[in-house]
Amino acid sequence: MTGVRFDRPLRILQVIEATLGGAGRNVIDLAEGMAARGHQVTLVWSAERADGPFLAGLRQLGGRVETVELSMRPDLHPGDRRDLAALRAIIATSGPLDVLHLHGSKAGLLGLLAARRQRIRARVYTPHGLATLDPDRGMIGRITAGLRERLLAARATRIIAVSEDERVHAREYLKIDRRRLERVANGIAPPEPVTRAQARTELGLPQDALVAGFVGRLVAEKGADRLPALAEAVRQMGLDPVWAVVGDGRDAGRIRAEAKRRGIDRMAWLGVQNGARAMAAFDLLVVPSRWQGLPYTLIEALHRRLPTVAMDAGGAREVHGTGQAGIVTPAGDVQAMAAAVAGLLADEPARRRMAEAAGGLAREYSVEAMVERTLGVYARALAQG
Repeated sequence: MTGVRFDRPLRILQVIEATLGGAGRNVIDLAEGMAARGHQVTLVWSAERADGPFLAGLRQLGGRVETVELSMRPDLHPGDRRDLAALRAIIATSGPLDVLHLHGSKAGLLGLLAARRQRIRARVYTPHGLATLDPDRGMIGRITAGLRERLLAARATRIIAVSEDERVHAREYLKIDRRRLERVANGIAPPEPVTRAQARTELGLPQDALVAGFVGRLVAEKGADRLPALAEAVRQMGLDPVWAVVGDGRDAGRIRAEAKRRGIDRMAWLGVQNGARAMAAFDLLVVPSRWQGLPYTLIEALHRRLPTVAMDAGGAREVHGTGQAGIVTPAGDVQAMAAAVAGLLADEPARRRMAEAAGGLAREYSVEAMVERTLGVYARALAQG
């Protein structure tokens, strides 16, 4: 890919409160990639929700990226005034900035307020999964979230959607100006090689079993609460795979209790693991998400050459709409997902074909492509300003 060129290195300030999951990973990779290209990058972050992978990535940045911790919290909080003042000071001392890139709605709100009357050439906002995509959010919640996102978009030079679904939703539901909307898909570096036998040994999974895997936080957003019903439906269709559940979260206890109530005794609760490595142990991946931007699990599965069955949410159709490397089932339909899982587990040749196709698709979702496309957004935003 031809690199985006600027007449001098950019001064970039990245700001994130939601330092977990895909958003945290995205920011670390962008900061590292841009610093490696010679740009001056400062990363402002919050430890409130920081997960292990984010903190590990932060350490790996070393001295290449200046990092500043603020006590930003996800909801409105009395400490927001202190954080706003601190962020204003950071912007003032870091400036004049070429790009202020804000990640998530809380960082977006604080950052755009702090940016008022500051010397900043371009303001870029990435929601990392618009809250209005949540089908279970009540009417008042959707209205409130919609007003917030429209306000943030109105103050940004460019808005980055991480999937085409998110971009279409922003344009058609939120009525955000399409000329300022850009789509930049998440990307990853190729995962380290590991054999299926080695991965199963590490996770304590049987070598000769069919394994359906889930990777993600055990929360409603990721659809983890659907796993017990999904496992029961697949069993009723005559297949009883091992369900490898990688992750943890606030709903873990409730989901375990539901699995026990349904008599699901082949569910392996593996806790937090390196998801991309764990996928080497799976025969297929299930992604029953309710809403999100573009989950990293879909991309990791492509790089791991792992067939996927995903509900129609969060970029699943964008990645697997052709059916080459995975199957997309109707949103919220557990029975339809179960039928797809059972069919694919019973069809080894189909899994092999999908694995081969996944390897080809993976090239579109690399860190290099993500960084270069983001710098392209910066270039267009700077030209506009």
